[in-house]
Amino acid sequence: MISRKIECVLCVLVAAALVIPMGVLAGPPSTKVKADKEWTLLMYWDADNSLEFCTEFALSKWEQSLPTNEKVNIVALIDILSMDGVWIYDIVDGERRLVDTWPELNTSDPESLEDFVVYGMGKFPARKTMLVVQDHGYGWRGTCQDETNGDTLMPVDGLADALRDAKAQSKGKSVDIVAFDACQMATIEVAYELRDVAPYMLASQSMVPFDGLPYEMLIGKLWENPGMSPAELASMIVHDYVEYYSDKWAYDHLMTYAQDFATIAVVDLAQMAALGSAFCEFTEVLLPLVDDNSVAIGQARGAAQVTKWANSAGYEWMPDVQAFVEGVKGLDAGLDTAIAAWESAFDSAVIAESHSRKMGTNIHGLNFWFPPSASHYYSQSWIWARQFVYDSVGLDLVSESAWVDCLMEYYGSCED
Repeated sequence: MISRKIECVLCVLVAAALVIPMGVLAGPPSTKVKADKEWTLLMYWDADNSLEFCTEFALSKWEQSLPTNEKVNIVALIDILSMDGVWIYDIVDGERRLVDTWPELNTSDPESLEDFVVYGMGKFPARKTMLVVQDHGYGWRGTCQDETNGDTLMPVDGLADALRDAKAQSKGKSVDIVAFDACQMATIEVAYELRDVAPYMLASQSMVPFDGLPYEMLIGKLWENPGMSPAELASMIVHDYVEYYSDKWAYDHLMTYAQDFATIAVVDLAQMAALGSAFCEFTEVLLPLVDDNSVAIGQARGAAQVTKWANSAGYEWMPDVQAFVEGVKGLDAGLDTAIAAWESAFDSAVIAESHSRKMGTNIHGLNFWFPPSASHYYSQSWIWARQFVYDSVGLDLVSESAWVDCLMEYYGSCED
């Protein structure tokens, strides 16, 4: 982590760069709307918090990687902590151009995301669209922390509603990929909530380093081959993400320390209805078995932990869901039948996955929430734990499955 002093200096430099955007110096942006682009990358950049210092690094990488925008648009909404207001940039011929200036927005509000997606798809149309949601990520709790406006998060159900509404306002056209440049958003709860808002979700099970997605690699390759399908682009990013963080010297990083704790996966959201149903069946069958098998379930949970304490951001309890399910095989014949159905659905849903070698063999692409005790489930130890309770945040999979009942049964068994 960088020191607070250095971070403040970087934030001042970022703010200065935004005040005098290169596009203003180069002249006004073109008002002609081209409908023949292959891709538009919409960057929803909520840096109204401690991640402001990452902004200029990302903008410079976008400029360097897109020498022309003949076939690819990059359109970014930028919100930072040190200045009020929101800036919309278009990367044109290797330079950022200021397209619009909006008043200060709460970028943790789903309506702000919806407005940007509708705006971006309308003014910068393309055959395919990837939405990047950048900020802190807190798994099922949400993402997009806006410190200027209430210091809260965008809830996952609100994010899903925003993308559904944006689709309705865009004549039924959705974004093709929802990519999270945010920690720990690759959970089954998140993917199920987004099951009908886009074809694909790209996210990490662990921390995302400050550089975020491998923008220089993905934009450069997309510029060279703009005909890539959404599945091809997302799968390519999965490979490049792990390669990018595999060596602290081979690529240009914000901070040159070992970051080879990468995890990332692509989920086919069209398969999430089936995977959700399989999960619900699994939890229904597991529930009456919990009391007599709490030790085995606890062991399966421990074996399925994704990372070391620091690399899971130090405050979460989200094991790999597939590793956990594998860990409870053999407890009951009926459970094994449910697990077989689950595994078939899981294989169809997670279409690409990669992780650093040191992460081991328990990484499969999606986490789920399994805190070790009731005191952790109802934790009051930090702000987001106090603000969000798992069974009260409106997530569909939580309400439709018996997983919360399984957790409560497990905690009760451990106390006996």
